[in-house]
Amino acid sequence: MGETAQTIAARLQEAFEAGDLAQLGTLLDPGVRWGGKEDTPQTCHSCSDVLVWYGRLSAEGVRSRITETIVRDEAVVLGFDLAGPERGPDGERPNQIFQVFRLSGGPVTDIRGYPQRALALAVADVPAPTRG
Repeated sequence: MGETAQTIAARLQEAFEAGDLAQLGTLLDPGVRWGGKEDTPQTCHSCSDVLVWYGRLSAEGVRSRITETIVRDEAVVLGFDLAGPERGPDGERPNQIFQVFRLSGGPVTDIRGYPQRALALAVADVPAPTRG
């Protein structure tokens, strides 16, 4: 049996607060997907893709601070304040984001980012579609 959503949430928070990509990797399904509904060049299709993406953000000087952790039956929502290049009210990118980490009774299988808390919570409260 997989870990509880509460346990995964605590471990996600630890990994992000420590900036520990190796620890984060232990929480991700090998086939985790990160991105919107449509495939784009930025869409991640594996654990290694996700870890490279987070590593690149860190190397570019983007810093995050978790502001909120919300646990649902099949998802964890983390609220992040972001700082760094092109962030903030006058930058091109938001300075706050909410990421939904979908669970499947174990590791994270899907990650999506949302600009508003309410939208992230609405998504987290809908059961995940069955993976094919």
